[in-house]
Amino acid sequence: MRRPMKLPNLLAVRLAACLALLLLGPPLAAEIVRLRDGTLVHGEITDFDEAGGFTLVRADNGGRVRLRWEHLPPAEVARLKESRGFTGEDPQPWLVDVVHLVMKNGTTESGVLVDDGRTDAYTLRRRNGTDSFPKQYVRTVETGRADGLSIYAPDDLYLEMVASLGAPVTAAQHFALAVACEGAGLYQQAQDHYAAVQQLDPKLKADLIAARLPRLSIKVEDKAETAFLDDIRNRLYRKQFDEALGMVAQFRKQYPASRQLGELVALEGQVGRERRDFYAAKIVSDYFSFLGKALNEISRRDGMTLGAAISLIEESVHEDIIRRIATSYRTSPEQAAQLWTARHGGSVRTSSYGTGTFVLGEQKALDFFDSREDTISRTPAPEETATAADLEARMDEKLKAAAEQAKARAKQKTSQRDLSAGISPDQWWDSVSIDDRVAWLSSYYAEFSGQIQVLRAKPRACRTCDALGTIEQMNPEKGEMEAVACPTCKGLKSERLVIYH
Repeated sequence: MRRPMKLPNLLAVRLAACLALLLLGPPLAAEIVRLRDGTLVHGEITDFDEAGGFTLVRADNGGRVRLRWEHLPPAEVARLKESRGFTGEDPQPWLVDVVHLVMKNGTTESGVLVDDGRTDAYTLRRRNGTDSFPKQYVRTVETGRADGLSIYAPDDLYLEMVASLGAPVTAAQHFALAVACEGAGLYQQAQDHYAAVQQLDPKLKADLIAARLPRLSIKVEDKAETAFLDDIRNRLYRKQFDEALGMVAQFRKQYPASRQLGELVALEGQVGRERRDFYAAKIVSDYFSFLGKALNEISRRDGMTLGAAISLIEESVHEDIIRRIATSYRTSPEQAAQLWTARHGGSVRTSSYGTGTFVLGEQKALDFFDSREDTISRTPAPEETATAADLEARMDEKLKAAAEQAKARAKQKTSQRDLSAGISPDQWWDSVSIDDRVAWLSSYYAEFSGQIQVLRAKPRACRTCDALGTIEQMNPEKGEMEAVACPTCKGLKSERLVIYH
């Protein structure tokens, strides 16, 4: 009966961390640390604990903040640990510099470029030897990185790693090389270097090494299953999450009694977390990309009126974007919507209603909103179930009632000032460029859809009348110049800006 592995003793881990720090030298000075929500904090790291976290002495106010690893994104955790010589429990793939030959037939050949004296061909070194490719068949040459075992045979890769890290002498150096070998898939070599650590310094990472050695023995013995797991891990590194999850299911079916099922479960969880984090980091830029496409489609549609465009924004655009994202991410609309709701960060964006500011009415056009001062929560409007298959179909539905909707909106007023003189909202819409339409719709969507976080919304001086509210115009009956209401701002003196992310 197999005995359960012991979890690393926290005190031993802390003592090992202190010893390693002594071996590797003093900690770094003040640095910038990125938190999970995207916040950057500048300060000096003290009380570094590989298992728990660290204390940050803030550079701005001298305050001390205790940060645990769960407060930071995984990439930042790995960076901070690596900078202090702790590769810890996270072996990373060993990558080598390669070139990718993009061939004219659409295929790609990758390897280490070697000079064999030929001027008419590229020669690549790969795991099974060297191959030459005539330059006339190569479209482009790109640099990149690849998994070490895809380029080198195991013994050759090990020599490359030793050359890169240096021949180990101390226990800490053997440990670093052991972790690197484990990440590279050189499990026998990893065993040897962990054993060397035990001989040189039995206290260094004692519990961690004791847990890893039996696992490495299984990896060496069950080579086929190990290769399968490594392939899943490589898919994960390449961000091929769906392929990796498919291979997880295939592994369970092919090896139902595997001694590495525990590792498979951990790997499956890692794929799920990194998949979520990957798309969470993309969701903001992708959402605005799809928003831009949707607003362009609306603005270019023949027969579209401003009233119909506003109706689409209020009722359908968000659902259409979420559906597009779900298709792109190979997930459900519900999961895509959750990603958007839980988003954080993103670039600050600015758009303007421009010469169409008057459409909002005086009160909305001149309102000043600042999220730092305003305590009223702007909650999203309740979502409605779409009745049409896609945005194109909904456009057709809205166009049927476009004239009535436009007239109704044009009559809405939020103050006593009459803004109806001159061009109407739909006349303005017909007279401006596609870019001006998109800018107006972007501003309206950001400010009123309830789906975007508005930082500030404020009036800015009208560019037509220089914030006078009037322009000089010749009165042909009187034969003299007279001041008339600015046709752009309708006397508001301003155009409205929206700043959001």
